Amino acid sequence: MKMQAVITGGRVHGVGYRVFLLQRSLELGFQRFSARNRVQNGSEQVVVQYEGEPGQVDALGSIIREEHPPDADVSNIAFEQYEGYVVAVTDYMHVIQIEQLSKGIPAIISIDRKQDSLLEKNDQILQKMDQMETSITGEIRDLRIDLRSHLDRKLSAMEQDIQQIKAKIGLL
Repeated sequence: MKMQAVITGGRVHGVGYRVFLLQRSLELGFQRFSARNRVQNGSEQVVVQYEGEPGQVDALGSIIREEHPPDADVSNIAFEQYEGYVVAVTDYMHVIQIEQLSKGIPAIISIDRKQDSLLEKNDQILQKMDQMETSITGEIRDLRIDLRSHLDRKLSAMEQDIQQIKAKIGLL
């Protein structure tokens, strides 16, 4: 038994609908299945063709009516008998795999470029931090020298004061 379902909606493309239906068809044991996206009168559609035993066909029809990917926006589903050729599910899996790869590869390349840009920015930030560390280390060294000099003067003055006090009270 061959059937065609046309799923129409505001958003049925780019939500994983075809892969979703492929997975369900495999779970039901279909040997022949395909799905393609099209735009008809400005509306997105997924056209599904499947061939199997009557029980399988009914089960997939129920799934198509009752289930959809979470981000899909379905407004209409139409079913009709189909007389054309339905490709083997394994052939369709190869087609969908290549389609998905052709979408994924540019995304990976884009991510790689963005990652390179982020790494360059991180390198620039690390260089600035190194420069700041060198500057701060110099400032700390200078402060230590200044503080040591100041404390040495204070200590020397205190020692002189102590010597004078000792001399006045007769401890020397």
